Amino acid sequence: MTQIKHINTVVYLPAALLKVTVIIMKKKIKGGIDAPLVPLSYLVVGFLSLLIYFYNRPYPFAWMTVVYGLSMIGGGIIFLHTSLRGKYLIWDKIIASLTIPQDAHILDLGCGHGAVLIKFAQKIIAPGRVTGVDLWHSSDQSHNSENETKKNLALLGLTNKTELLTADMSNLPLTDNSFDLVVSSLAFHNIKPQQKREQALREACRVLKAEGTLVIVDTGNNLKEYRRLLKEEHFTNIHTAKAGFNGWWTGPWMSTSIVQAVKE
Repeated sequence: MTQIKHINTVVYLPAALLKVTVIIMKKKIKGGIDAPLVPLSYLVVGFLSLLIYFYNRPYPFAWMTVVYGLSMIGGGIIFLHTSLRGKYLIWDKIIASLTIPQDAHILDLGCGHGAVLIKFAQKIIAPGRVTGVDLWHSSDQSHNSENETKKNLALLGLTNKTELLTADMSNLPLTDNSFDLVVSSLAFHNIKPQQKREQALREACRVLKAEGTLVIVDTGNNLKEYRRLLKEEHFTNIHTAKAGFNGWWTGPWMSTSIVQAVKE
């Protein structure tokens, strides 16, 4: 019975940690955890590895089990840091570097709970407007829904400067050249296959005004693809940069990159 209690503790502790984190966030606005099954899996596997060590030691190369378990737990914690704090610090730095007209019309692709949308909405005044687009998939972000995002916007008094649309990024129901700034936070890599992802980026280019700025924060897997397509769409001043520790998803091998470009 004692062993069963230990196993239950190891299995449910990571889930409890995730739940507590979300509850803490509710004191301000409700947010979500990116790809929630990933950090949960890392934490569960890590704790189970340590459990195997403590119940079966000594055995050959037992230290490898400990190292593996601790590395998995560390990866899960780093993932949670990036999801719950790091990515917001990245956007704070980006926004501070941008010149945003107070009456700007801004599009946030894959807005989720509205964290980035809110940051931009707080920088403008009416008739400026920020439009958020999402399909509200909980697999991409926990508790993701249009209703929850509306609650966040209402809580902060931003409903008069914001609009939410349920739409596919690869087929935007928006007119050409209608936004001064188009941004996206960790959404493009979720679009598959590549052909559809490229179409989504072309849509982002289409709705951006001439001399408007495009900013994409995303995992670094598709940087060459983005640069190539932006050149084809006649964008200039195409810059890419690594976001550093605040953009690590378990470690430096899965990092976040920033793409910024201007439409001719």
